[in-house]
Amino acid sequence: MKVVLYSVLYLIPACIFIFMAGMIYSHNRYSARHITCSLLYVFSSMWFFGVFTSLIIYPKYFNTISIYWVNGSIAIGALLSLHLWLMNANMYKKKNGKYLKLLFVPGIVMLMTLPFESWMLNGNAHSLESKYIPGTGLYLLWLVDFSYLSIVIILTILEIKKGNNAAKLWLKGIGIYFVWTAVTLSVAILFPNTSIANFFYFIMPHGSLFWAIAIFISMSRFDYLSSYERRYNILFQRSPLGILMIDEEAIVHEASPQVPRYLGVTREELIQSSLLSFLSGIDEKTFIEEHQNVFKQQLKLENVELSFVNRLGKQLTLLVDSDFIIVEGKTLQFVMVKDITETKVKEERVQYLAYHDLLTGLSNRAAFEKQITDLLSRKEMFNLLLLDLNKLKQINDTFGHQAGDHAIQHIANVLKEVTKGKHHAARLGGDEFVLLLDVGETEQMIENIQQKLAIPLKLFNQKQIRLSASIGISCYPHDGETIDELYSVADKRMYVEKHGAK
Repeated sequence: MKVVLYSVLYLIPACIFIFMAGMIYSHNRYSARHITCSLLYVFSSMWFFGVFTSLIIYPKYFNTISIYWVNGSIAIGALLSLHLWLMNANMYKKKNGKYLKLLFVPGIVMLMTLPFESWMLNGNAHSLESKYIPGTGLYLLWLVDFSYLSIVIILTILEIKKGNNAAKLWLKGIGIYFVWTAVTLSVAILFPNTSIANFFYFIMPHGSLFWAIAIFISMSRFDYLSSYERRYNILFQRSPLGILMIDEEAIVHEASPQVPRYLGVTREELIQSSLLSFLSGIDEKTFIEEHQNVFKQQLKLENVELSFVNRLGKQLTLLVDSDFIIVEGKTLQFVMVKDITETKVKEERVQYLAYHDLLTGLSNRAAFEKQITDLLSRKEMFNLLLLDLNKLKQINDTFGHQAGDHAIQHIANVLKEVTKGKHHAARLGGDEFVLLLDVGETEQMIENIQQKLAIPLKLFNQKQIRLSASIGISCYPHDGETIDELYSVADKRMYVEKHGAK
């Protein structure tokens, strides 16, 4: 009957711990957190197996099993729990985080002193008549174990303050475990050499069940110790968008298949590397400053455009949206990107066509009106110059319309050469062009235009023609203060010059 009772009390929980250890390890066998947590469950099960074994063969080897098996499992479990929570809180990655490893020294030292039985127990550990009376070493071992549990609780509270919802469940589970263990141990110490003491010693492991339940609830509810493989297959692998998770230093922790294709690299090159190393053509200092500011203020990005040159030398524009998530206790930026390069090119083409002349590449009438309106609003003095190609109809009739287009393009190229910087040139239509010039440079600009037009133009059939143009000028504000007034004055003066040329 006792065997059945002990099996229910200890073997079933031990098997549950083994099952949970296997499940966690199978979720992600490459994660240090998963491995540590599964080992923690293994040694928790060893605690139950040890108590079960000591009860079955009692009193033979009872003291020895209690020292080496039971207390050894507890001590190793305490070390593993401390290591797990330090990783969850990212304490190792903080400044001087490497020194936190010194916290494990007391626990390791106490484990090394387990063979000194007179230090661990008062009496002969191998004697059947000897009572189980803890010695100084065993009390110190328990003190170290409770110290580690206390640190775990402190780390959990800190995670709660960071907004980690899973940590709230951890605190409840660990808190109950801590109280359960403290109460059972205190009662056992206060009533030594009694049946009450023995009873509370043997139910001490059951408090860890509350802690284990809390961990599993947090797994299902808050993705704690979640499966990277499942997330990859369901979300990353099938998403038409590029998805990646990066930390505050722009280190890539995970990426969907689309992202390496965008960047022109392999997934192996990308993971655990700085995203900046794959983005050419951007200011790295400005990028990281803005990125860390977004992290600091937890800003969500919406429809932000990022243009860069990838490793293959291709210019790309990505549309970026992001939010923040906590994965295994670490805050990461969850970024979704969409390639809008083709759309952007089409938009730029439409924008270009809206303000440029197709034949010459010069600004069109809409761009000219926008430019002159801006100058008028600033009330800056300038000259408006109208230029009209002479004898275009004669060129078309003699050499064909292709020659006429070639002549117009030649005029446009001349204007592009001489109107660099703050000057502006546009084609209003047909053979009519307009320039907005600095007053002090207008005379020199006209001279440059005339000199370039004096050079004969070669046609496609190797024939040459000489081009000339009529020019009319108006000055703001002397000749008018509106577009119509300035245009009218310049047009009349151009007509006079053209009439004189004829």
